[in-house]
Amino acid sequence: MSDVAALETRIKELEADLGRVALITRALMDACLKKGVLSQIEIAEMMRAADAADGVEDGKLAPRMFRARPSQ
Repeated sequence: MSDVAALETRIKELEADLGRVALITRALMDACLKKGVLSQIEIAEMMRAADAADGVEDGKLAPRMFRARPSQ
């Protein structure tokens, strides 16, 4: 398999992974909102805190944060 083909395969895998993560995230958010576990405001606040946890408020987490354990 050429390097280009390998990269194209990896991109497709990552896109599939991202789609699954987005689906799970959406389902969990919907469940939390429906059951009254969290409000939209609380979710937004938690997202802002998680965003800032990597030191850069840019609407995403740095890859190193994916494997880090959240502080309790």
